[in-house]
Amino acid sequence: MSDFQLKVAARPVSDALKHLIFGSPAWTRLEPQSTSGDPTPGIEARVHDPLWSIARQWQLGEFEGEDAGTPVLVKVRAESTEVTAWQAGDLDPARAASAIDHNLPLDPYVEREPTPAVALGLWQKSEAGAYLVELLEDAGFDARADLLQHCALDVSPPDPNAAIPTQVQVPRSYRAIAQSTPDGLQAAEQLEADAAPWLQGAPAAALAAAKTWLAWFRTSVAPLGADDAWLPEQMEHRFSVRLGPSDDQDVLVAPRHEGGEIDWHSFDFVPGAQLEVPDEDPNASPDRSERSLTMFATPLRFSGMPADRYWSFEDGKVHMGRLDVQPHDLARLVVAEFAMVYGNDWIVVPLTVKGGSFTQIKDVRYTTTFGEEFRVDVADDRNRSGRFRMFAIDEAGDSAKTFPGLFVPPTALGTLEGEALEEVHFVRDEMANLAWAIERTVQARTGEPRSRDDEERPINQVADLEPGAELQYLLQTEVPASWIPFVPISTGIGKMALRKGTMGDVDLSQSVLLKPTPLTIQDQELPREGLRLRRVPSLARAQDGSYLRWVARKASVGRGEGWSGLAFDGAYAPNPPGR
Repeated sequence: MSDFQLKVAARPVSDALKHLIFGSPAWTRLEPQSTSGDPTPGIEARVHDPLWSIARQWQLGEFEGEDAGTPVLVKVRAESTEVTAWQAGDLDPARAASAIDHNLPLDPYVEREPTPAVALGLWQKSEAGAYLVELLEDAGFDARADLLQHCALDVSPPDPNAAIPTQVQVPRSYRAIAQSTPDGLQAAEQLEADAAPWLQGAPAAALAAAKTWLAWFRTSVAPLGADDAWLPEQMEHRFSVRLGPSDDQDVLVAPRHEGGEIDWHSFDFVPGAQLEVPDEDPNASPDRSERSLTMFATPLRFSGMPADRYWSFEDGKVHMGRLDVQPHDLARLVVAEFAMVYGNDWIVVPLTVKGGSFTQIKDVRYTTTFGEEFRVDVADDRNRSGRFRMFAIDEAGDSAKTFPGLFVPPTALGTLEGEALEEVHFVRDEMANLAWAIERTVQARTGEPRSRDDEERPINQVADLEPGAELQYLLQTEVPASWIPFVPISTGIGKMALRKGTMGDVDLSQSVLLKPTPLTIQDQELPREGLRLRRVPSLARAQDGSYLRWVARKASVGRGEGWSGLAFDGAYAPNPPGR
C-alpha cells in the first residue's frame, strides 16, 4: 500500500478583508461636493440681485402686513338644536305633526308607505304568523292549533273567471306551509278588534308577547295609517321637520325629495312656520344647547399640498401641477388654485356635531403667538355679483337669503335594498299621443316579484277576408295588458296633466303603484327620457342596533320614448300585425 500525502496551500489575507470580516460595522456617507470645495454658498441660497427681490415684495404689497403672528389657540362657541317633529306632505300648520324618536333615523318615517292589504302576499303573511307562534310558545302558551283554525292561510286557487289575470296556481310549497303556519294579517286584525279567540285562557306573558308582536307587525311589515309623504302626482316625497321645542322652533321643508339618503341640500327654511304635535309634553323636547370649545390650531393637511419647509419635498402621490384642466373647467381650476396658492393659509378646527341636529357657529376667536386675540367674522359677499355658499340652506321662495348653519339630518347609514317588488316604466308615445305606464314587475299572490312580460301577448282579431278584396279592415290594434294608458287632460288654462285610463271596461293594472283611482300625474313630471318607478324593500339599523324594515318608493330616469303599436282604422294585407 502506497503512502498518501495531503498538501494544503495557504495564501495570506489582506488587512482590508480581515477588517471587513472581523472588524466593526461600517457605513458609507454621501456628502455634497462643489466645484470650489466649499458648499456654504449653496446652503445660503444667495440671490444675484436682492434689491430686485425686495422691490418685487414691495410692489406686491408683502410689506403691508400688520401682524405676523401664527394662530395657536382657537375658541369656538356653537349652538345646536335637535330635530323634534316631522310632518308628511305639504306644510300645513293646521294639520298635526308627529314626534320623532331620537333613536330612529328619519328615512323609515319618510319613505315608509301605508301598506294596503293587497301588498301582503302569502310569504309576508306566513312569516308574520310563524313569528307570532314562536313568541307565544316562548311565553309558555301554545296557540298554533287555534290560530290555524281562526286565521287560516288562504291558498285556494284563484277564480279563473276573474277579469284581471293573475297567477293561476299557488306554489305547492305554500300549501304545505299553510298546514302549520297561520295568516299573520288576520291575526293582527283580530288583535286590533279585541276579537282574538285564540288568546282565550292565555297568561299575562302571552298577552304581552302578542302586544309586542302586533307593534312589530304594524311597524316593520304592514304599517297602518302611517303618514304618507309620497306625492303620486309628482313622483317624489315631500315633508317638513321641526328644529327645537314647540315654543322656540324653526321649520325646514323638503319640497322635492326623490328618495335615497336624506341630506342638508334637500331642505329649505320657512321663516315663521310652526309644527305642533298634539298632547306634546313641553319638557319632552330638548332646548337649544350651547357649548364652547378651546383647542389648538391644526394646519390643514391634504395629499399633494405644497411643502411648507425649505428643504422639504412633496411625496409625489398627487401632482397638482399636472392636472388636466381646460379653461372652462372652473371647478378644477378653483381646487388647484386653493391647493397650490392658499393651501398653507388654512387651519382645521374640528367640531363634533350630533346626528339629527342643526348647529350654528356663534363666535370664533383665535390667539396668536404674540398673545393677541382676534375675532373671525362671517364672510359677507352680498355686494358681489356672485355668491359662494357651502352647507347653507336657502329660504323658501328667496334663494338670495340663507339660514346659516350645518344641518345633519338623522338619516340611516348603509341602508340595504332588496330586489324591487314592483317596477313600472312611464314612457311617452307620440304616435298615439298618450303616455303609458308599463308594468314590468308586479307582486304575485305569494308576495314575491313576478314579471308581466311573461304574459300572453294579444292577437289582433280581424274579420274574414271578403272574396276579391286585397286589404282587410282593423278597427283597433290590441296592446299588452301590462300597458296602462295615461290620457292628457286639462287642469287649467295652458296646463296639462296625465290621468290613468283603461283600454276597455276594466282596469288591468296589478301593481300597488298604479292602484289609486283616479291617478293623475303632472305633465312636467314625465320627461322625454321617461321615468322608472319602483317599490323596494329596505333594511337599516337604529342606534340601538335593532332592525328597521320598510318598503320605499324610488323614482329614477327611464329609457326614453316608447311605441305601443296602438293604431285605429287600419287597412292591412291578409296578414295583419300580430297575427
